Amino acid sequence: MIKTGEKHIIFMYSALQQDVQGRVGDDVTLQCQISTEEIISVLKWSRADLNTDGYVYFYRNKRSYENYQHPSFHGRVKLRDPEMKDGDVSLILKNVTFNDTGIYECHVAVRNPVRSKRVHTEISRFINLTVTALQQDVQGRVGDDVTLQCQISTDEIISVLKWSRADLNTDGYVYFYRNKRSYENYQHPSFHGRVKLRDPEMKDGDVSLILKNVTFNDTGIYECHVAVRKSGKSKRAHTEISHFINLTVTGEFVTSEKLQHRPCLQLC
Repeated sequence: MIKTGEKHIIFMYSALQQDVQGRVGDDVTLQCQISTEEIISVLKWSRADLNTDGYVYFYRNKRSYENYQHPSFHGRVKLRDPEMKDGDVSLILKNVTFNDTGIYECHVAVRNPVRSKRVHTEISRFINLTVTALQQDVQGRVGDDVTLQCQISTDEIISVLKWSRADLNTDGYVYFYRNKRSYENYQHPSFHGRVKLRDPEMKDGDVSLILKNVTFNDTGIYECHVAVRKSGKSKRAHTEISHFINLTVTGEFVTSEKLQHRPCLQLC
């Protein structure tokens, strides 16, 4: 596509979409490369669903502008090569969460050094990022107290903590915390009096849960879902983090009838 005006001639190109996957907590590289013989005047990394609130990364006139960024990307993005050698304008997105899933656009305005400064080329690349969950496997025996571990960054303020199990969600949570207190009335009845935080003060970001006296019915996939905000940031700028724990309960229920039929191994 060619745009013309009184002062500028702009050539515009777009490319096929790349698919990239990352896991919660990973640092993910969104790759974008241009011809090495061109001078970069503007670089904009964006996500269409967030554009009204700011860019993922913005560069113009040989410097980046953090004040143009969406709040959720402050301190979390950097160029793979700050000097953009060989036309590498790839972006590293640190500590990704489910909220980072989306289609990213790498938009570059460049000019050829041998052409007029009024002749620009604009290039766009698209990256579809999908963030998947980490899952831990935990085993316990019937009657055990089992710890479901979950930890977040220590410089974040926890506003909401939800422990849940998908097959029970319609009837209540495993554990629910909001505004500095827990809500037992939001719990599924089978967990009343059976769960507690390993550290009630959640020091060092420890939101692990202890599930007491487990039974076969406790087998399942548990989600630790945390809504956090950075200290010093706007209260409206939240990040949501999820971790998954697959709990398998093993062992055997021993009934009084079974005890009566067990062989006597000592003097009875």
